[in-house]
Amino acid sequence: MSLVGETKVSILLELADGPKHGYQIADNLDISKGGVYNHIQDLKEEGMITLLEKQEGGRGQKTYEITENGRLLLEALGEQ
Repeated sequence: MSLVGETKVSILLELADGPKHGYQIADNLDISKGGVYNHIQDLKEEGMITLLEKQEGGRGQKTYEITENGRLLLEALGEQ
């Protein structure tokens, strides 16, 4: 039994390659956009990922990045 769900681990693995948009994560993992944002919110609250916001051309862009805690979790689970 895993203490961290498979989808959350998959999201962390996606972000281990670099920051990504939520839609990009959902598309890469073939999960619903709504579902991915539920997991992203949990991972943010748990300190495993962080939100990066920047303005480009008058529009805000949000991407997510794995934190050191997220990397340590993947390492502890034998995923990295």
